[in-house]
Amino acid sequence: MSSYLIKGGHVLLFDDQRKSSFPQLDILVEGQRISKIGSNLSNDRGRHVEVVDASGCIAMPGFIDGHRHVFQSQLRSTVGNHTLLEYCAHLLQGRMIFFDEDDIYLSQLSGLAEAIHSGVTTVMDHSHAITTAGRAQQCIKATVESGIRSIYCAAPFSMPESLNPMAMGDTAAQHATQIDIIKELAKEKPLGGPGNDGRLRLGLGFDTMYYIPEEIARDMLDFAVEHDMPLTVHDVPRYNLPALKHLRDNNLPTHKVTLSHTCDPAPEDIKFVKDKNIGIVSTPESEMAMSHGHPSGFKFLRADCRTGLGIDSPAISSGDLFTQMRLALQEYRMRQNATYHQRGKLPDMVPARTDEVLYMATLGSARAIHMEDQIGSLEVGKFADITVIRTDSPSMVASVDYSTALVTHCSAADVDSVMVNGEWVKRNGKLLKVDWNDLKGKLQMSRARLEKKWEGVDWDWSKDELKDAWYLRDVLE
Repeated sequence: MSSYLIKGGHVLLFDDQRKSSFPQLDILVEGQRISKIGSNLSNDRGRHVEVVDASGCIAMPGFIDGHRHVFQSQLRSTVGNHTLLEYCAHLLQGRMIFFDEDDIYLSQLSGLAEAIHSGVTTVMDHSHAITTAGRAQQCIKATVESGIRSIYCAAPFSMPESLNPMAMGDTAAQHATQIDIIKELAKEKPLGGPGNDGRLRLGLGFDTMYYIPEEIARDMLDFAVEHDMPLTVHDVPRYNLPALKHLRDNNLPTHKVTLSHTCDPAPEDIKFVKDKNIGIVSTPESEMAMSHGHPSGFKFLRADCRTGLGIDSPAISSGDLFTQMRLALQEYRMRQNATYHQRGKLPDMVPARTDEVLYMATLGSARAIHMEDQIGSLEVGKFADITVIRTDSPSMVASVDYSTALVTHCSAADVDSVMVNGEWVKRNGKLLKVDWNDLKGKLQMSRARLEKKWEGVDWDWSKDELKDAWYLRDVLE
């Protein structure tokens, strides 16, 4: 692999109190890893090193998205005015049944291109798309081709066979088939074939653990531990997805577990998460939109839990972590400010700082997905996952506090270059592993075909059926 000397950038570093600094330093990348960081470095290795001028730029660890349903990217703008129940009726147990393998591939590849374009270098991909082995392989193929680092969390999920009325078929047989697919994927070394240089690994998404026989759930959890597979589960008790409570009450394994959401945690919940070394990923945009509850990132972070950020579904939310950082920060400030207002007071200082959400989107997310020893910060020996941000754009020029600039002013338009595993996947504003002009045309044709396929579906009928299936009819108003 190539070697690079990235010179003169303002390098994002964190101290033990999660305070950021941006000293002007050089970064030497050799192969997949960072080999040196310092001032005025030169090439003394006796080999060719490409010098990259990063003066006037921020060099930071790539953003880490701890909870993303990448395969849903094709359905942008479909469920922006929908509750979680409606999202499931319209999308997850609705439009997704019309996707063929080519649609899944295009959706997955475009979603990862969006992530890279926005400076994301790693995703924990909670993928309900594994209803067939072919679908799973298309997601994996697209992931390898994109160049991103990913924990591909294959997730068994019951999908309708048809709609209006919704016919679920034999869900136990579906689940057994999907578990078999996951176990077969675990045999692939490396996952996805020789094109995978270590960036892609297999994980498990396991929302079905609530509904299947306990012995089957335990067997699969033991399998995940045996194969060192990270585990991710939705924790949304308001919608009958109580992952944290289920793990605690049933004394289930918590090896490399990451919970998404976990809004409004009780003190005993926070203690359990910390004691069991569980990761928490907050997705503030979707949590606020879909009545999950109040985003919990700051509560867990302040308790020194493993806390990160994610975007959730790209069909619902913005595809970048800049948006999630802003929302997490300002929502928490708003709620804390309200406690002063209730007493007729005003805060003497802001209750949360930009450094904290910047940490959550980088090293915090690395901790949340149990990869902090490999990624999340720019350190010698860690993988060279680096995002370079320009500071001379109309939105960033003349910034002096780079932490604040990254959180409150920056956007994907300012992401100049992205390196994953020592390889440039975006450079000088252009995606390198994906032919975007070709891909966007295929996506538009795919979407047009899909719109024809689901033309005539009565989505209100599907929603009404799910009210009973989810035991929500009595609490909706």
